[in-house]
Amino acid sequence: CQDSAFVIGGTSGIDALHAPWDGLDDVTRFRCFADEERFYFYYEVMDSTLTLIDPYEGERTVDYEDRVEIFFSKDSLMTNYYCAEIDPLGRRMDYASSYKHPLDYEWDFKTMRQSGNLTDEGYMVTGSVSIEELKEYGVDLAGGFYMGVFRADFHADGSVNWYSAVETDDESPYFHKPDVLFLARIDK
Repeated sequence: CQDSAFVIGGTSGIDALHAPWDGLDDVTRFRCFADEERFYFYYEVMDSTLTLIDPYEGERTVDYEDRVEIFFSKDSLMTNYYCAEIDPLGRRMDYASSYKHPLDYEWDFKTMRQSGNLTDEGYMVTGSVSIEELKEYGVDLAGGFYMGVFRADFHADGSVNWYSAVETDDESPYFHKPDVLFLARIDK
């Protein structure tokens, strides 16, 4: 990303996500970098149909809201993967899983910090997690790991547009599978 090398198809970040199921692209920006202690990420989302749930009743409320999502896996098979979904106000739902297994909603990132801010055009989400915690999960920032960058855009009529950094020709959106992750490496 900005202060370190973020390898995703030779670019330094992501400037658009894709919703091929709806024939849409958006202008969500994603950046990340690391220092000696933490991995940092940033989303800037253009969204004119902001959907938030009030009252907020715990992290599963995020399931029904606009949000950004970040997945980490040590390998391309999603042997184990770790996810955070964060709404525009910075409220987080996190879980762990392995490919084709149920999501463990009791699991939480121990060191993740995040915040969200509404903007005139949509919202921004920033966050970080300790490099030591990622290492515990086998995620090697310098050696290479697999990442997913996604977004859910809910509408008043109940419909949802699902966006992914990786374009796919799948007939319907589903992010819990290996081919929507990309290889990433961050050099400090």
